[in-house]
Amino acid sequence: MFLLSNKRINYLLLTLLILILQINFPSIIFFDNYKINLNLILVYFTFLALINGSYKLILYAFLYGLIQDMVITIDQLGLLSFITSLTVFLLLSIRNYDTLWSLKMKYSSIFLIYLFHFLFYYFILYNDFFIIIFLISFFQAFFSFAIFFLMATFFIKINNNV
Repeated sequence: MFLLSNKRINYLLLTLLILILQINFPSIIFFDNYKINLNLILVYFTFLALINGSYKLILYAFLYGLIQDMVITIDQLGLLSFITSLTVFLLLSIRNYDTLWSLKMKYSSIFLIYLFHFLFYYFILYNDFFIIIFLISFFQAFFSFAIFFLMATFFIKINNNV
């Protein structure tokens, strides 16, 4: 029982650290007014989905997205909580195909889920041409996936049977 509570405390401390880092990371200005942030929260939830695989993570993603809505983007309250919980649900579904998909297929799915996440978010956030929204979403997904891939390759080994 002590190990279980110690594990939860470690997850909570790591979550708070990632929230503080996420809030204080600088934004990259892209195409005049558009900003790209490194989404460490999404990368963190990806690792939790692939390692733990618990559907309780959807509730945590919703609460964490709500906190992120209140702190970062107060204009669209509830948007990030919905998108983050939907994205975590999709990331959790990758575990259903552990024996069928290769590691490359899992990585491709993660990138496409990231792209969906950011397309959905930026379609609501910005009212502009599709190509601009797609480019912003693509670069945001690329940078987030690059962080995930580097972490998965060098720090947390994601094997073929996640």
